[in-house]
Amino acid sequence: MFNYNMNKLKIVSLVAMLAFAATVSSQNSTNSPYTRYGYGAIADQSYAAQRGMGGIGYGLKKRTIINPLNPASCSEVDSLTFMFELGLSGQYAWFDEYGKKASGLNGNIAYLAMQFRLMRNLGIGAGMEPLSYVGYQYGDTGRLTQGDQEPYTKSYEGSGGLNRIYGTIGYKFSDRLSFGTKIAYLYGDVFHNLIFNNTTPGANHTIQSDTLRTSGITLDLGLQYSFPVGKNHLLTIGAVYTPKISFNGEYRYGKYLANNSTGETKMDSLYSTSKNVFQMPESYGAGVTFTQFNKYTFGADVLYQRWSDAMFYDMTGQLNDRLKINAGGEIIPNVMTNNLLKRIRYRAGASYSNSYIKVNNESSGNKAAGYKEYGVNIGFGFPMVDRRSFINVAFEYSKIVPEQKQLLSEQYLKMTVSYTFNEMWFYKQKLK
Repeated sequence: MFNYNMNKLKIVSLVAMLAFAATVSSQNSTNSPYTRYGYGAIADQSYAAQRGMGGIGYGLKKRTIINPLNPASCSEVDSLTFMFELGLSGQYAWFDEYGKKASGLNGNIAYLAMQFRLMRNLGIGAGMEPLSYVGYQYGDTGRLTQGDQEPYTKSYEGSGGLNRIYGTIGYKFSDRLSFGTKIAYLYGDVFHNLIFNNTTPGANHTIQSDTLRTSGITLDLGLQYSFPVGKNHLLTIGAVYTPKISFNGEYRYGKYLANNSTGETKMDSLYSTSKNVFQMPESYGAGVTFTQFNKYTFGADVLYQRWSDAMFYDMTGQLNDRLKINAGGEIIPNVMTNNLLKRIRYRAGASYSNSYIKVNNESSGNKAAGYKEYGVNIGFGFPMVDRRSFINVAFEYSKIVPEQKQLLSEQYLKMTVSYTFNEMWFYKQKLK
């Protein structure tokens, strides 16, 4: 019979973890000034095992990992197991602008996910993951007007981001063909503050604050088709389509005055709230992997997002189309041995993408520009004693190269750690 009480305890624990993650998901996971634009920095949608392989996933079909990039892979989950994964991430960043250097350290819960088989050939899953991060704080000095004698400081601050809670379902029509869909509830707040701090004694400093509050539904449709190659090899082609979908966006703008001497803050006469049209872009993803079972996997992905056609504050053309390319793989020296070093999954990969944001650079006549991002990855999958659960670790070095020399350049060293819990939860025990 099923161990009902134990399973009930596990469900309660998982719900508690999801609730805990929801309370901390608003913490900053970046400190890039570029996140002042658009919805912020686009989050990596792959999980720790995939990040070690450069972020591939559209053609990836494995029973030992949860693959959020292609919902069709959900059908591969083993019939007896329940999978749960918790990911943590951290990054150290370097910034350089006109010879001025700065650095920062961030960290947060990266994602939560679970997956299990509902019936023959049908797998389902659920989770929570970020879509974008906003986090920055920088400023400069100057004078409010040309005749002012006292300088002021102008500070920019931002936080928040977009997140989503999702459910997936994948069905295997045959050993070769699988289909899946991923439906998610999108939500999140993005905060921006611009602070004019006049240093004149008794003067007011001004705070201009705007907030974007979002909610809506997103949809991903995925396919995977596999070809046996020889006796022990498998070639899998995957594709994911995401239609352009509108979501709710409420924009709030407020202006506040704070007295330097008394610290008293009051709302100025300027305050407004408006409803705007926002959209997630139409996206096309495709990938391929070549696998020898329990020996190695190599693959590559390409993603194209039509951000220029998506509405942003009621207008199109405010953002750039985005292209992302990933490639990588893993090698397992000997999955059957008791030697831990030979059972470890060794991973490596690389990635490239361009930015979807447009930055208006005053020093170049407000000509809009973006940046290119290049990354290299290594990772390791450490099997637990049961040989089903894993601790996955991924390291990434990425460099942001602006299209104009006057813009800020950034470098990151990122680390993601996850625990993939894989238990024979639905095993039917016999009474003795």
